[in-house]
Amino acid sequence: MEQLYINAFIPVTAAEGPGLRACLWVQGCSVRCEDCMVPHTWDKNKGKATDPSTLLQILAETPDIEGLTVLGGEPMDQAAALLPFLQAVKASGLSLMFFSGYTKEAILESGCPHKAAIIALCDIFVDGPYLKALTSFERPWVGSSNQRIFFQTARYQHLENKLHTIKNKVEVRIGEDGTIAINGMMPKEKFLELRHSLKNIQ
Repeated sequence: MEQLYINAFIPVTAAEGPGLRACLWVQGCSVRCEDCMVPHTWDKNKGKATDPSTLLQILAETPDIEGLTVLGGEPMDQAAALLPFLQAVKASGLSLMFFSGYTKEAILESGCPHKAAIIALCDIFVDGPYLKALTSFERPWVGSSNQRIFFQTARYQHLENKLHTIKNKVEVRIGEDGTIAINGMMPKEKFLELRHSLKNIQ
């Protein structure tokens, strides 16, 4: 498999989609939304070159997860490298949730077969850029009201009309070396406030 450039990979999280999931943040972004919470994921050259087979092995050895969530960065920028990896993920029985800053229509109109195939694999596909003027946290997992959540298979369709009952979650991880990582969805000002508070206790 072709190498992926990633920012981070978490084998188990409850904050990045339904149920317990693994989560992959790719590195590199051609969308670059204004006021993005993770601008450190924009530059592909700052990513970690990773063999997808290594990630598949971790997924196979991680009990109790039901799926993988992929976000970024902009995952569609690495569509050719991601496709065989995601096909293997789905073949293993895991579900797939995928975020793109491009609209579904724009991706399909691009004519790229890798991108179209990725969309077809998804149980949940989330599209559209974060738009600061439309910031909204009324729904889980997304930061602005223009972003759409497509429930493309029966696996999670029971959630489609219950999104208002699902609360966003935030997780804080402290590594053995003392590094602190935050993931999940929250207003940017609260994220910065939390990050500042955690830095003060290090």
